[in-house]
Amino acid sequence: MKVKSLFSYSKMFSVAFAYVGILTGAGLATGSEMLQYFVSFGAPGVLGVVAITILHMLFAKWILALGSYYQTGHHMEALRAIAPNWLARLLDWSLVFACFVMSFVLVAGAGANLEQQFGIAPWLGSLICAVAILAISYMDFDKVMAALGMFTPIILVMLVIGLIHILLGPSIDWSAQFAYAATVPTTLDNIYVSVINYFALCLMSATSMLFVLGGSIIEIENAETGGLMGGFLTGVVSALCSFLMYAKIDTIAATEVPMLSFMNSIHPILGFVMAIVIYGMIFNSGISVCYSMAKRAANGNRRLFHIVIAVIVIVAYALSFVGFSQLVALMYPVLGYVGLLLFVTIIVAWWRHRRQVQSEKHLRQAIFQAVTQNDDSFAAKPHTSLRELMAKSTLSQPAIEYWQKLSQK
Repeated sequence: MKVKSLFSYSKMFSVAFAYVGILTGAGLATGSEMLQYFVSFGAPGVLGVVAITILHMLFAKWILALGSYYQTGHHMEALRAIAPNWLARLLDWSLVFACFVMSFVLVAGAGANLEQQFGIAPWLGSLICAVAILAISYMDFDKVMAALGMFTPIILVMLVIGLIHILLGPSIDWSAQFAYAATVPTTLDNIYVSVINYFALCLMSATSMLFVLGGSIIEIENAETGGLMGGFLTGVVSALCSFLMYAKIDTIAATEVPMLSFMNSIHPILGFVMAIVIYGMIFNSGISVCYSMAKRAANGNRRLFHIVIAVIVIVAYALSFVGFSQLVALMYPVLGYVGLLLFVTIIVAWWRHRRQVQSEKHLRQAIFQAVTQNDDSFAAKPHTSLRELMAKSTLSQPAIEYWQKLSQK
């Protein structure tokens, strides 16, 4: 059967679910991020969630498309192409450091999560997470991407169950709930600062893996559409989570894990499932930061990658016992400021490269047709025509071989 189109719905949803898995870490799944950055501002927080959804959609499309365009194996390959050398180096080291800090914080958080809900020793919960990260990282990238998106449908179902519970329950005085929400303490000055600060931190934690994800996608339109869908779904998760917390803000604001408390209030079984989902989201984020850091260090050497990822996971597990709370408290604000620099860099890069990306998208469509179709337009001089197209494209030879395999299915 001949392949007639680059566009693939399965690829789009795979990319979208992976994006949600990368971005929807433990902070969003637990509700703590939404509470601190948006819900605590009362009614204006709703506009903040809308703004974040738009930012997720735009930047997901841009980063994944740039990664696909340059076929990046790690973030530095993209940074070298879109930024001056000094800025690329600054962002490179900042992203590596952000991934390093988050690696042991996430592994430690996995242990703490299981201890809180099930009474499991924290060292064991962290060990399970570390072993799972290592096992998934040794698989091919399609399986890694599938693992990243594994919990996305589950958390969406859980949030929809919570939404139905609220809609079918007693009426809510939303004015009173918004007023109460505005009394919840926050360290941020206003909703505008909160939106930018939150998204800058999102970029610092996710951009490295997003460039790896984008580089794995040959079809630029799949990268763009999957990014838009992933950004939208991340916004949906954020909106549903915020809505549920607004509805019960008076009872869950003071709890350590707001969404877990909310689900437990509906039924203990839902609380049990939510605890597993939160653990899964921590695991997703752990894969993201460890895998992308190893890809950067290995720089395309597969054998070295296997060694580096093992070292990273072992170090993350060891450091999870120490905590480094002072280091995190010191460096997170700095990473937030660097995130603003990354924010601007990506905007400028997309504006400067958008025409090349779109031209390359059409060029790859032509190459795809040349390789996979018995098209009369290439019958006369197929090899010459394909060489001419390849000379203009950023595609590598393995991509052509990939399409040739598709055409044989």
